[in-house]
Amino acid sequence: MRRFVCVGVLVMAAVSGLNAQWVTIKLPNTPRTADGKPNLKAPPPRLPDRKVDFSGIWYPDVARTDPTASTIGQTLGEDPAIRLTPTDGTPLPLLPAAEAEASERRRRGDIYGSAKCEPHSVVSGLLVPTPFKVIHTAGVTLVLFEEMMHFQQVFTDGRSFPTEFEPSWLGSSIGRWERDEFVIETRGMNGRASLGTTGSLKTSESLHVIERFRRPDYGSLELRVTFDDPTMFSRTWTSKPVWFKLLPDTDFIENMCDNERDVERIRVANPEAR
Repeated sequence: MRRFVCVGVLVMAAVSGLNAQWVTIKLPNTPRTADGKPNLKAPPPRLPDRKVDFSGIWYPDVARTDPTASTIGQTLGEDPAIRLTPTDGTPLPLLPAAEAEASERRRRGDIYGSAKCEPHSVVSGLLVPTPFKVIHTAGVTLVLFEEMMHFQQVFTDGRSFPTEFEPSWLGSSIGRWERDEFVIETRGMNGRASLGTTGSLKTSESLHVIERFRRPDYGSLELRVTFDDPTMFSRTWTSKPVWFKLLPDTDFIENMCDNERDVERIRVANPEAR
């Protein structure tokens, strides 16, 4: 069992990120090279209806996403989290009220919700240095987050969003294929989770997120995210692409969180985790 501990650079994580995947299973149906290793450059797999199959265990590829990014995470031995930025390189188009709210959170020294064992949002959960798994079934695709063992249901049975939302951490998601892209739209978030841009920006109940996934080959996954929220942003904006790499021949391990017992020590020891 792995316990996620977020106490900054003052301690060494016992296990973290990619190195924590100790389960080794030679999975069937994995394309392989002549020496038996997974062929990550093979064409992407297809579902019976010939749509691209996005199944697999994925991990953020920080170096491919941004070769200039730091390789140091908030805990020694941990990869950094990815932060989304607009594709045109401009600053986030924050409205004054949203900017003021984020500034107040920074002034108070608020720490990340995940340091208190609170869930990520559907986007920020993909960007932290832990794996996630995609599973397609008839009518619904599941996105499983290894960290704190949360899951997202993406309905692909043709339904629309509910007429009334019960706001939640991960919201309500519907999905569809557009040619070789898998598109997920999410609404109905509760305004408490990290947005995935900076630690001080949260989701909102009016937020509409559109995720576009593309799998150009067997071993890589690309994501672009569009944010539409008239209460937070002056315009709709789309992120630069984020890349993920497949973790072949492995599976999840249990990842529990008990950081809520150490919040005050985390706050003092690691002021950057706010």
